[in-house]
Amino acid sequence: MKLHSITLINFSGTGYATHPSPPLWLAYLQAVLKNSGIRVFVIDEAAGQKIEKIRTEWVGLSVYTPTAAKAFELADRLRKQGVMVVLGGPHVTIFPRESLKHADKIVVGEGEKSILKIFSSKKKILKSDLAGDLDELPFPDWSGLPLEKYSSPTRRKKFLSIMTSRGCPFGCVYCYKGTFGRLYRARSARNVLDEISYLVENYGIEEIGFVDDNFTLSRKRVEEICHGIIERGLKIKWNCPNGVRVDTLSPELLRLMKKAGCYQLSFGIESGNQEVLDKIGKKITLEQVRKAAKWAKETGIETIGFFMIALPFDTEQTMLETINFAKTLDLDLAQFTITTPYPGTHLYSMVKENGKFLEKDFSKYGSYSGTCYYELGALNKELVERMYKKAYKEIYFRPGFALKRIIRNPRLIFAGFKYLKNIFFKKNSD
Repeated sequence: MKLHSITLINFSGTGYATHPSPPLWLAYLQAVLKNSGIRVFVIDEAAGQKIEKIRTEWVGLSVYTPTAAKAFELADRLRKQGVMVVLGGPHVTIFPRESLKHADKIVVGEGEKSILKIFSSKKKILKSDLAGDLDELPFPDWSGLPLEKYSSPTRRKKFLSIMTSRGCPFGCVYCYKGTFGRLYRARSARNVLDEISYLVENYGIEEIGFVDDNFTLSRKRVEEICHGIIERGLKIKWNCPNGVRVDTLSPELLRLMKKAGCYQLSFGIESGNQEVLDKIGKKITLEQVRKAAKWAKETGIETIGFFMIALPFDTEQTMLETINFAKTLDLDLAQFTITTPYPGTHLYSMVKENGKFLEKDFSKYGSYSGTCYYELGALNKELVERMYKKAYKEIYFRPGFALKRIIRNPRLIFAGFKYLKNIFFKKNSD
């Protein structure tokens, strides 16, 4: 019987990142493959590990739209060296035929149920059913990865990510649902707690990022997780960097989360105009935002607000309302992005039908670039980029803003400065 082997590569295409994120997809696939007797090697290029001579039968890459061109170049180069390549990830799921030109096989959707088929199936495009019971998946295997490189952007502790649920039932026009789908699937509280214990005992983890799209969607499950952390004596700090929905929170839940180690929450607020929020499918209210921010502050949990400039249906007036609304919330950090029409989203279709793409090279796309990529309705490049800079100026250059936060928590200023540096001090590429 042939012993199969594969090298999994977390490829950023942009070089070593200052704060690389733990590649959860890779750790999950490594666990699944090893459990089936496959020899697995891992390379996290985004964390500084070098892609050198590949000595395995296969190589697996996850492909994202902004770095797809460079990922395809790497795949082509490896294939010329005699290595078979399997590609997966969001971009591959959106463009399977295009991606197959650069691979021997591709995996569409979630990878855990399909990755083993590359060794036996004759099909070139492997479409996976969504993992139903997430408790049945093995815990991610982090061996071979540079764990010392993964740190919370603010805490600098031993840090890893956990995903406790998949799928989002909401239909925001800018959001891509192709990989995990809209069916919400949650792991049991016990399974999550067992993984936290495993990470603490085996890797010495001190901090965790819950990277779900909807960590607090089930209040009962969050309560069970929090009570379990306390009862098991797990001395960890944790945050929700991808954002939680403001309509799922209450003062009682926030106090319990704080007691269980939660130090920071991000809120997906997006707009300060209720009509825009309704039209983009966010299904929250401005009053819910105000209450959640106030409750979290009263509980002593740090707050980060995510806002989007140039949402479809935005005008200069509604973008001004978003900036002014952000100023009223007393957030520790406010993060603005220019809405990007990524392929596979409803926004992409809207622009294709009624608007204009200003950039068709996906490698130049980036949510944090400060660049406008489309025009639609009242939105144009000059207006959007001007409003983006105005947002940061008016939030961070207010009298007393920085001093107040230095007193409250000095390290937050460094997190805020990285946003300002990217906006006002980046090199002009035009």
